[in-house]
Amino acid sequence: MSVQVLIGTGDPALAAQLRTQIAELADIHVVGVEADSDSVLGMVGSHDELDIVLLDDDLGPNSGLHLVREIAMRRPHVAAVLLNDQLDEEVLARALEAGARGVLGRTPSLDELSSRLLAVAEWSRGVRRWLGTSDVGGPEVGGRRGRILAVAGAKGGTGTTTIAVQLALAGVRAGSSVCLVDMDLQTGDVGTYLDLVHRRSIADLVSVSNEITGAMLADVLFVHEAGPHVLLAPQEGEKAEDVTSSAARQIMGVLRSRYDIVIVDCGAFMTEGSVTAIEAADRAIITVTPDLPCLRAAKRLGQLWKRLRVRKQEDIAVVLTRQSRKDEIQPDFAARILGMTPLKTTVPPAFRALEKAINNGAPLRVDHDGFRRAMSQLGAELGILPATAIQPRGAPKRAKAEAT
Repeated sequence: MSVQVLIGTGDPALAAQLRTQIAELADIHVVGVEADSDSVLGMVGSHDELDIVLLDDDLGPNSGLHLVREIAMRRPHVAAVLLNDQLDEEVLARALEAGARGVLGRTPSLDELSSRLLAVAEWSRGVRRWLGTSDVGGPEVGGRRGRILAVAGAKGGTGTTTIAVQLALAGVRAGSSVCLVDMDLQTGDVGTYLDLVHRRSIADLVSVSNEITGAMLADVLFVHEAGPHVLLAPQEGEKAEDVTSSAARQIMGVLRSRYDIVIVDCGAFMTEGSVTAIEAADRAIITVTPDLPCLRAAKRLGQLWKRLRVRKQEDIAVVLTRQSRKDEIQPDFAARILGMTPLKTTVPPAFRALEKAINNGAPLRVDHDGFRRAMSQLGAELGILPATAIQPRGAPKRAKAEAT
């Protein structure tokens, strides 16, 4: 099968030149030319056999680097090659950090173009084969695109890990394949909540992030008895620095292609890895408690994401945890402080029930009707659970009996 190449440029002369050069290369075929970033993304999403995208860095309206990131997340097996007049170390470093497979001048020679296309085509075909295997425990997943939900805390103690774990369990109960990722890289404790010990962590994928195979994932992931697959944070907090944005982006892309739902616990401390997960997520939520210091912290966090161009404030969901009708601060007042609209679902306080479940490493056994129902409602509101998954009153007791 010939190598399928898409050209992304608004320059007709450059497009004609590249078409002419590629026509001279055996087994390499141009499937089309798109003149703007939106059209390129549309083609990438609809053309299942696409191998390579040649991207003009001057392509608009989005920058070439932004487009490279989007392609890496949406289609991990598609190789993006950036075309830029400047070929210095800074340009190359930024391109590789974004997930590009290389950089070429805007007027490459035939030999340069041929060697680069053949090299990245081989990489693309290899990744496609790896993503098409089923040795992680699921069906073949080539071309699949799951949903990523990133959960971050306005500060510590707002229930970020609790919500991430519970949503993962709810997703499994609803029949979805779920991967729970602990991206709280310095202080992550998903393993403690699930009472599991595993010798591998996300840090073990960093060195092979550009070529992750199913066997590699199977070795690193822990398959919990309740259903979700778990990718733990490193036990040594200093290894957090090893998880770069480039590695995190590749890992998130591979997981998205293999699971229906990927839930990422980002904690309350921002690292390269957690910020990349938030940027890549379909939905990102901030957990807050109904007190003024926490609400102000959430507002500052939302503004930080906006300044870093990680997430627009209108694209951030806020969930109030430990919310009671007796609290002085209610959701409508919280919304005025935040400048962001909280989700309709609030999570009630369930201290004793959660304490017992966490201490026993049995998150399925949270014996609190309101809390269990809130988790189902939250999952439905976030779009990771069907509305039919909302448990009726009284369901938690039956679920507890089944789990024992």
